[in-house]
Amino acid sequence: MNYYITSLLGLLPIFIILGISFNLLLGYGGLLSVSHGGFFGVGAYVTAILIKDHQLEFIPAVLAGALLAGVLSMSVGYAAGRLSDEFLFIVTIAVQVALVELFNNLEVTGRSAGIAGIPRPTVFGQLLDTNTKVMILAWVVCALVTVLCWRVVKSPYGRLLKSLREDVPAARSLGKRALWTKVTVFAFSSAIAGMAGGLYAMHTLYISPAEFTLDRTVEILSITIIGGMAAYWGPFVGALVVLALPEALSFADIPDSVAGPINGIIYTLAVLLLLIYRPQGLLGRDPVKVAERNAARRAAKAGPDTAASTDGAVPEVSIDLFARVVEGQETAEVKTLRSEGIGIAFGGLKAVDDVTMSVRPGQITALVGPNGAGKTTVFNLLSGALKADQGKTYYGDRDISSLSIERRAQLGVVRSFQEVRLFEGMTVQENIHVAVTDIRHESLLSQFTVAAWRGRRDDADGERAEQILRSLGLHEKRHTLAKDLSYAEQKMLMMGRLLATGASCYLLDEPMSGLDQAARAQLSELLRQIVADGSTSICIVEHSMQVVREVASWVMFLDRGRLLTEGTPEDVMNDPELTAIYFGHPV
Repeated sequence: MNYYITSLLGLLPIFIILGISFNLLLGYGGLLSVSHGGFFGVGAYVTAILIKDHQLEFIPAVLAGALLAGVLSMSVGYAAGRLSDEFLFIVTIAVQVALVELFNNLEVTGRSAGIAGIPRPTVFGQLLDTNTKVMILAWVVCALVTVLCWRVVKSPYGRLLKSLREDVPAARSLGKRALWTKVTVFAFSSAIAGMAGGLYAMHTLYISPAEFTLDRTVEILSITIIGGMAAYWGPFVGALVVLALPEALSFADIPDSVAGPINGIIYTLAVLLLLIYRPQGLLGRDPVKVAERNAARRAAKAGPDTAASTDGAVPEVSIDLFARVVEGQETAEVKTLRSEGIGIAFGGLKAVDDVTMSVRPGQITALVGPNGAGKTTVFNLLSGALKADQGKTYYGDRDISSLSIERRAQLGVVRSFQEVRLFEGMTVQENIHVAVTDIRHESLLSQFTVAAWRGRRDDADGERAEQILRSLGLHEKRHTLAKDLSYAEQKMLMMGRLLATGASCYLLDEPMSGLDQAARAQLSELLRQIVADGSTSICIVEHSMQVVREVASWVMFLDRGRLLTEGTPEDVMNDPELTAIYFGHPV
């Protein structure tokens, strides 16, 4: 009985490590991979081969296995950055099948027979010659992985992961490196799974391809779902359930021939019931209820009058918001965003044709025209969301035509979308905090520097985020989920998030749409503040001619993908021919 209990206690930390690694990938990163069982096997085989055939100690052997698993998974991470979720699912299935086939056919892996007679591990010259010692080793590694991953999920890198989970295009428009972040989280997660594989080989002393099939990935997925996605301690509970369930069935009087199918049915039912009645898992917390609880706690502390004062109201914008946002930043070089003859076609349709335009500092430029004129497509070309078929785009003296949307944002050209596109599953403060954080402090490796562990830099970013929220009139709702704000508040949060990047050129796609007169006045005042310093430029797409008259100093008229004219708002709007085109009347 002691041997049995020790064996289970030795397996439990291995399953916990697998759950933590997969939760990092799926729960925090929003990336579903079904090749995790294969990378678990890579770590197991490399560790077993190095210890048995090359007499290495456990630590270098398991690190080599983790490293190889991480490197192999980088190709999957690259696919995650380039493919939709559906195609990523197919790619990871293919990787899983390929890895199992390699295990089955390579001589070094023992083919289908696997590797038997794996020696007991040695750590710092000490032979771990009993199951109890191996169990203790597994728990020590589990504790180290727990601390390591806790640091990752609570760091700027973890916050970036959550923003990519919520909305990749929105994160990229803030200058965030989506592709590289996905590659690194796949590599890190798979390396941890490979480490768990090395421990598994030391625990069982025999491994075969049957241990690392798709069924193993389903087990790992079950751990994450049962414990709760993005619930950090969820894998501890999920691993306990997944490990205890088959062991409980082994005590039942069930024939071996049907025990496996029954086990699978129970797994399936457990996961389905959780998805229906508690989709956040056993330890997962409903973000809406958490936000409500935080709001109730703040209301109780502040008093009933204060709690009700901002509910549904238009946020009051501080008159010195932009000055506060740029305070402490280096003075930006005055640059003009301009295009020369840009164009793009979709099939046989010329959406934008030979457009030459400039967005000058100190001005609010309005891009107007009838529906379907190509205004948003021009924005996509200027921001880098689309690559032009012809022409060049410059920012200052630099040709940025070949740069991606995130590289242009890093240079100071940011854009909004027709939809608000906030990180809805994150709090108001987290939305701003993501934008405030410098990309140099968001890499995976930078989270383990001395400065990062002290947290002073991230605390300073958090204080700056709170300052922006105070100026936006949203500080009282900083712990509220972004999706629970009113529409006017969401628009202000969107603008605050753009301002937090410290950019010098803002491309705003219909920023006033859906706002009442009070909210529109607040946002108009904010736009005037932004360009008042003379070094910042704004270009808006707007359908309301009243808004254009109120805020724009220069207007460009677009129709059927071509720039017809430009001038002051009065000149453009008083042109009868352009008015007829705008309202769809024959000229």
